[in-house]
Amino acid sequence: MKLHASVVTKLLQIYTNFGGFSDERRLREHLEAVDLTVYERKTTQEQEMLLVLTEDYVKQLSGNKQ
Repeated sequence: MKLHASVVTKLLQIYTNFGGFSDERRLREHLEAVDLTVYERKTTQEQEMLLVLTEDYVKQLSGNKQ
């Protein structure tokens, strides 16, 4: 299973903002708060499982219903 590029971007943003302190409590709290959803990407003959940000997944679902 892979991480979607948006998840990597979010994690890097969290590390940049909250990493490097002697007390890693804030970094740990923000990393634990990241909500991920498994997304099954189907290509022509393969399927791939990705972890995506739940907020992005919900936005895509609600956008497709309009």
